[in-house]
Amino acid sequence: MSNWKVFKSEIEVFPHPNAEKLEICKVGSYQLVTMSNLYKTGDIVVFCPEKSLVSGIIQKEFEKYLVGSEKNRVKSVRLRGIDSCGIIIGNELLNNLPDISQYAIGEDISEIFGITKYEAPIPQSLSGKITQVSIDKFIGKHDCEQYAAYQSSFINGERVIVSEKIHGSQFIWAYEFETDKVLISSKGQLAKGFEILEEEGNTYWRAAKNDNLLEKVKKHFTEGVIQIFGEVVPVQCGYTYGFDPNQPTVLIFDIRQNGVSIPYDQVSKDFKWVNILYDGVLTMDVEEKVLFEGNETTPKVTKNFYHFPKWLIDLGNAKENNGMERYSGKSLHISEGVVVRPHVDRYAADGTKLRVKIISDKYAKTETGDEIN
Repeated sequence: MSNWKVFKSEIEVFPHPNAEKLEICKVGSYQLVTMSNLYKTGDIVVFCPEKSLVSGIIQKEFEKYLVGSEKNRVKSVRLRGIDSCGIIIGNELLNNLPDISQYAIGEDISEIFGITKYEAPIPQSLSGKITQVSIDKFIGKHDCEQYAAYQSSFINGERVIVSEKIHGSQFIWAYEFETDKVLISSKGQLAKGFEILEEEGNTYWRAAKNDNLLEKVKKHFTEGVIQIFGEVVPVQCGYTYGFDPNQPTVLIFDIRQNGVSIPYDQVSKDFKWVNILYDGVLTMDVEEKVLFEGNETTPKVTKNFYHFPKWLIDLGNAKENNGMERYSGKSLHISEGVVVRPHVDRYAADGTKLRVKIISDKYAKTETGDEIN
């Protein structure tokens, strides 16, 4: 997911595939669902993302949409099958808040409004002693954005890879040949510039050793910095994917050499990859939407919007498997969804690496409750 901050942004508006009275908005790299005709592309808004802790008049304004013991946390909600990942602080409310006119688009203004980020408690087995990251070359992060705001960034007819999204704990492993140094971290700790020191009981280190990652990397690579991203399983309650909880393992979804991702089919099968559900051409659906009806002197304005095809959305919802996971082959629990990416990594126009997630309806309801109609 995008880096957390509260910020001013231009908004980009797309039609909602399942509701004429709703629209999808892209704010920075976040996805939002709003009422139709409330905003138009190019409008400037102030956006507060999910996982924000708010207070004062902002808390009072959005009280019925907030969660947590103090009813102060912004959460993602689902509106007709599309995730909405934050709130827009409207102009009327802004008139009663500190002036932000001097701040630039994209600049973090969370501190001005007294907004902080919610940090979920870390289970003891996934926490540990930390230190500043010791490998500073080519160490990157991995995020997946919501698909609806980025589907039009995919190219009609390009080769894409669709993998099952695994519900574990994101694991980051790196090895530098020059220094013979191994780094292990989690998504949250690496974002803060920390690695997790080796400890016998730490689940990330146990998983790396169980899968012999260092031996495999030395066998198949000879130089540079190799970085591995994966989901450690089973660590989430009820999501085993058929693995023994006493023997954590890593299901890999990205391997990079010197910061460049290697396509999954060019990586040795010695590495335990997430399951690939589709590898092939993506044919997009095209919707022509009237933006302006026109009149006698001004012509009608229309625009083509590109959407993922129904079969791909159904794949994300695991409809062929009754909403259940596929990795184990035994449908042990619900599926989280899928991740869609070009076969060869590339970036969207806003500089975001083009990897998107389609979250399944069943999983979304366990996370956010029933949909808001």
